[in-house]
Amino acid sequence: MGKNPPEIMLRQTILRPPVYRISLVQLGLSVLIALLFLLRSEDAAISALAGGLICTIPNAYFIYKAFLHTGAQQTNAVLQSFYQGGSWKMILTGVGFSVAFKLIQPLDVLALFSTFVLVQCTNFFVSKIANL
Repeated sequence: MGKNPPEIMLRQTILRPPVYRISLVQLGLSVLIALLFLLRSEDAAISALAGGLICTIPNAYFIYKAFLHTGAQQTNAVLQSFYQGGSWKMILTGVGFSVAFKLIQPLDVLALFSTFVLVQCTNFFVSKIANL
């Protein structure tokens, strides 16, 4: 009577991984690169920060959606969240670039794209840095 059923025990022991750390690393890297581009010019720094945020914000949304559901009983919800998160990540990235090209004048294209690519590359190795 005082014991929990095994499925409740299992639910209590499986924790979501701290994947939000990936977004924090990306945000920090975006700011750091923007500060380095500040040595070149203020326009380059603004463009670099925009490039970093264009990568970080959609990725943070994807992480939120991807890890919204857990557990074997929610397989369909997990899969649907992954698809939605991936689709919205692409849409938000496209909107981000559109807004940057429209609103940031003058735009330093090299700073924008180089920061976007560098922050995007963190996906390959950030799990080791963030201790995931």
